[in-house]
Amino acid sequence: MAKEESLFTKFGELGSADEINRAAAAQKAEGDMEALKALAAENGIDEMDAEDYFNGDIPELCTDLSAALGKLEIEKADIGIEDMTYGSWTAAIQVMLSDSVELCKAYRKKGKRLAVILGKVTAECSKKRVNAPDKIVKEAKKIDNSIPSPLPMGAISIGDFKKLVSDYYFDR
Repeated sequence: MAKEESLFTKFGELGSADEINRAAAAQKAEGDMEALKALAAENGIDEMDAEDYFNGDIPELCTDLSAALGKLEIEKADIGIEDMTYGSWTAAIQVMLSDSVELCKAYRKKGKRLAVILGKVTAECSKKRVNAPDKIVKEAKKIDNSIPSPLPMGAISIGDFKKLVSDYYFDR
């Protein structure tokens, strides 16, 4: 089974905060706290938020922002992102989501995947790779002699990164 198929297995992929909130309302109406917690967990929403919603302390389980950030966290875990580069890119997406409700809504759309946009960014970086300066490679080889020379490094500007992310999630 592909990793992607391990996402959203119990409640299915819900394409918006509204869909999550409707599913949450149904679980709350049935008095099913465990199902509500499972719904929250599957969508990257904190268990305490599920409890607060169930107890009537908050009016809905999630907002557009918390639904998008929850999906981002679930996808990061599914992909296994641990390194600095991909961690930095997902942190940049997190900032972009925090700045735009419209991007939050687009991010949450069914079928949109973090792995796809990170693949696009990786490909763009690969197109723009340049060789690291010889002096830097020489010093790096002192630490790890397996480093190749020349050492190609990829890069992307923040503007190009934001454009790739926006174009993907807004279907441009």
